[in-house]
Amino acid sequence: MTITELADTAAKYLKGFFPDADKIQLEEIEVTDDNLYWNITLSYESSDVPETNNIWLATRTRKFKIFKIDSKTGEVRSMKIRDMR
Repeated sequence: MTITELADTAAKYLKGFFPDADKIQLEEIEVTDDNLYWNITLSYESSDVPETNNIWLATRTRKFKIFKIDSKTGEVRSMKIRDMR
C-alpha cells in the first residue's frame, strides 16, 4: 500500500466511528521496526466537547488518533487516542 492509501484507510475508519470529524489532517506516519505495521496519526476537528463552558466562546476541539494498519493486508488493527497535552 502507498502512504496515500494508508492515510485514506485510516480516514475512512475514523469517519465510520466519528461521522462529525471535520478537517482531517495527516500528522505522522511510522512503520514499526519489524515492518509489519504502519502507525498513522490523524488529527480532526470535533464539536462534541467544547474547550470552554461558556457557550458564547465555545470552539471546536482538535483531537488526535493513532491507527495501527497491517502492512500486508491494509487492515486497521487498532485505533487509539493520542493525547497531545
